[in-house]
Amino acid sequence: MLKLILSALAVSTLISSRVNCYDVFDAGAPFGGYKLSGIGRELGEYGLVNYTEVKTVTIAVPEKNS
Repeated sequence: MLKLILSALAVSTLISSRVNCYDVFDAGAPFGGYKLSGIGRELGEYGLVNYTEVKTVTIAVPEKNS
């Protein structure tokens, strides 16, 4: 089982992805995008949606004695 998990993690490292953070922030506190302040929101759930793509990595763990 450990070999399978290590293989899955090795493959997941080959997938291109990035994490960008320019400052520490409270993810629940979006700003911007209200009235004349600009288009869209930064930070918070609303801003996060604009900068993310879903990636799912699953690991099948076999049952013991199978």
